[in-house]
Amino acid sequence: MKNIRKVLFILCFIFSIGLFSSCNDNKEEEPNTPEFVDYVSETKLGFSVTSDHSFFGEDGVAFAELLRCVDGDTAVFKANGQEFTARFLGVDTPESTGQVEEWGKTASKFTASKLENADSIVVQSDGGPAQIDTTGNRYLTYVWYRESSSADYRLLNLELVQEGLSYGKYSSIKLYSSQFEKANAQAVIQGIKVFSKGKEKDPNYYYGDAQEVTIKYIIENQTKLINDAIAVKFDCTITKEDGLYVYAQDYDAETETVYSMLLYKGYNLNTKKLVPGNRVSIYGNVQEYNGMVQISNMQDIGVQSLKNITLLEENYEVITTTLTANDLINASNDTERMLVKLENISVTSVYTTTTGSSAGAITITGLVDGKTVTVRTSILRTENYEIITEDYFKGKTITVVGLIETFNGTKQIRVVSVDDVTILE
Repeated sequence: MKNIRKVLFILCFIFSIGLFSSCNDNKEEEPNTPEFVDYVSETKLGFSVTSDHSFFGEDGVAFAELLRCVDGDTAVFKANGQEFTARFLGVDTPESTGQVEEWGKTASKFTASKLENADSIVVQSDGGPAQIDTTGNRYLTYVWYRESSSADYRLLNLELVQEGLSYGKYSSIKLYSSQFEKANAQAVIQGIKVFSKGKEKDPNYYYGDAQEVTIKYIIENQTKLINDAIAVKFDCTITKEDGLYVYAQDYDAETETVYSMLLYKGYNLNTKKLVPGNRVSIYGNVQEYNGMVQISNMQDIGVQSLKNITLLEENYEVITTTLTANDLINASNDTERMLVKLENISVTSVYTTTTGSSAGAITITGLVDGKTVTVRTSILRTENYEIITEDYFKGKTITVVGLIETFNGTKQIRVVSVDDVTILE
């Protein structure tokens, strides 16, 4: 009897161990990761397009030519001779043109890479004539592209969501809403990019203690940035050097506007990074000096380091805008420090400053198309470092390249190098 009890006890013990082990094995099993579904490849261009289609016609489709990309979900196209700005349907990519957001620049680069290298682009409305968004000047659009004549068209809007570069706005669209919803859900489950909750880092985003912005944003929000002593980081192109100052610009693709900024180097910042044609990233503070906004403290506080100036690209395009006399006279404050060209100035008078730190600088008054304009120079020198005098300009007709500035309420052009003056006669 005792032997039977021992046998039963051993059998129960072995069974319980097996049961316990089985339970533990079940707990350690990882849930199956859903297989990735390429909803973009599954979604086909289910209609034909001909050159006769009008983007604004009843069918709302057309072949399109890319003119320029603005950001991740906005681009400018031309269709049947009509230029228009397209706001992509069903998506909302992070910002890259104002106060830069995480994944904003990456989304913008992704869109640009697809459209700039496309063999063909088709734009499509959400059914019927293309509708305008709440800004009143952008058409709501699906954008299809193909990489080669033998490839299928891909729906870029949907691809942005599938790649985790945009939040899907599928409740606001009629066509392809199911595909957008599925792609969005998949990106959320897999935690891709904007859905990673900070686990995946954006290689094109600045995670430091400054706000990443654009020059346009600085100009439009300068009061808040100054009052709150907010450090900023932004990309720009150096246009001119002038002693302690450097002039920079940045192009806004949506408005086709060049925004300009003055950078104060000070006496201790010596670097070859801040030369004309260099594309750089700047870290500094927004300040006001003589009523104008500028960037200063580009060095680390108390360290005088150059790490807050990053060289991005050399020989970058510097944009010079050709003006008329009326353009200069009526220029808005947004054009301050813009690099411009003014042609055929008939010099009528010349005056040289003789005292102070500006001694040797010259003020030139002249006529362009019967309008009086003013050019103010820095202290100009020849290659042999000799100071340029009034005789260089008197009685001449000249063309100048310089920067718009305001003096006593009047717009004038500042010339910082004798190389920016062309003597015509």
